[in-house]
Amino acid sequence: MRLIILFIAFFVFAGAQANEILIDSECITLRDIFPDLPINDNVACGLDYGQEKVINRQMAAYIINKYKIAGAVPGEATFRRRGTEITPERFKEDIKNQLAVMYPDINVEVEDVRMSRPFYTADNMQYKIDIPVNRFGNVSVGVDNGTRKYSYSVLLRAYKDVYIASSLIKKGDSVASKTTIYKMDMSKVHGEPVMKLNGFMASINIPAGRVITDNIVEKQPDALKDSNVTIIYRSDNLEIAAQGRLTEDAYEGKNVRVENIASGKIIRGMYAEGRKVIVNSR
Repeated sequence: MRLIILFIAFFVFAGAQANEILIDSECITLRDIFPDLPINDNVACGLDYGQEKVINRQMAAYIINKYKIAGAVPGEATFRRRGTEITPERFKEDIKNQLAVMYPDINVEVEDVRMSRPFYTADNMQYKIDIPVNRFGNVSVGVDNGTRKYSYSVLLRAYKDVYIASSLIKKGDSVASKTTIYKMDMSKVHGEPVMKLNGFMASINIPAGRVITDNIVEKQPDALKDSNVTIIYRSDNLEIAAQGRLTEDAYEGKNVRVENIASGKIIRGMYAEGRKVIVNSR
């Protein structure tokens, strides 16, 4: 008799707020519909926190027929998984807290948050935020409540003291002496700002006012092409020295091509301090 009354009630109150049934799981089970039924199979799964699911008359009839529930009358009811909504204000505050950890040396402001749809979590309000690294301006921020993942548009403004060219820096020139510090909106910076300029030179012509970033500078070589060096041939306990000439710029700890002046042969070895090229023979 309880089963009949329950489904008749579903039909009478279909779509009404009083007919909303709260559940804790992401699945609606048979016992959510028929509390006295000994079977607890899942009827529908995949409900996000706060999401509603309607069991309509057609589905109700299918369930009744499948489980041979005698005397039950198909009706309709709305189920909703319990959850707590993360408001835009709370979301904004959570983003600020994570940004403070990501960028302790940069002033990052959350200017706007656009939540195109409500976002719910478990009642403990725990969820994950995925903020792209070194991206400012309009940024897509991901969230994950453990059941579903969404993304929302967030406007981030970041300001940092960076080096800019104080005058034209020609390709190949040292950058350290031709820069000044300026507080820059990082959404307008393309590349990673270089904060230690000593030992770097311009890889292109850098106009005045441009931020010095890693994609427009390169490390100055420790020795230039055509420089004379000493080639050290090493084999077991034997070491032989010969005069050589670099055929390309060299950097300490990096392999470089060098010409043996006596033989004219081009070989490769590791450039080392003291204008040496180490060649290990096997």
